[in-house]
Amino acid sequence: MWKVREALDAEGFDHVRIVISGGFDAQRIREFERKGVPVDSYGVGSALIRGENDFTADVVMLEGKPCAKVGRRYRPNPRLEPVS
Repeated sequence: MWKVREALDAEGFDHVRIVISGGFDAQRIREFERKGVPVDSYGVGSALIRGENDFTADVVMLEGKPCAKVGRRYRPNPRLEPVS
């Protein structure tokens, strides 16, 4: 996050805020805050769910073209059906 903040600031985007998510809970947020990581907001959806219903719903394909973020990819599932 320091490199992101530095790059944004260097290009005059100091008004842009940084939001991060993915595996954040109260303990991890406390650690980031203690270290002074330049983060403006945290996504904590999974930390609020109890049980085994946690999943992601990332967009990985748009109009037939791959568009997944790093670490994600399209994985066909024969159990799924298109919804109109």
